[in-house]
Amino acid sequence: MTDDIEARRRAVSTVLTGVVKKTALITAVAAAALIVLSVLRGEGQRWWFLPVSVLFGALLGIANFRWLAIAVERVYLRQGATPGLSNLAAVIISILKLSLIFVILFIVIKWQLVHIFGLVGGLSLCFLAIIWEGVTLMKQTVQNRGQ
Repeated sequence: MTDDIEARRRAVSTVLTGVVKKTALITAVAAAALIVLSVLRGEGQRWWFLPVSVLFGALLGIANFRWLAIAVERVYLRQGATPGLSNLAAVIISILKLSLIFVILFIVIKWQLVHIFGLVGGLSLCFLAIIWEGVTLMKQTVQNRGQ
């Protein structure tokens, strides 16, 4: 049983690492492209506003995904946890996590600290990285079964 739990923990860690690396790669390319675009458009002193907003959105997306992975690992992979208690703990953790993200988003949007489209774009880049990682893992699984 402990070998199975350890294998699941390694899988969670592998997925988390893959998503973070892919998000960083996509975000770096997007931010560099936005910097070039902002400079070419001659936006003056605010050339950094949109790229920084994309970076902030991507970091918030990574934090959200990391918290999700930690919740899965601590709640569902804990030895001796009953299904009812695990589900209740997962709901409480999710509500707290989403509430914190909501407060952060409310503050940065209300005070106009970030460009709203850059923020949404950064969050979307993290989602794109999650899909990319899922497709990569599916392809590896299919190849391993074929051998």
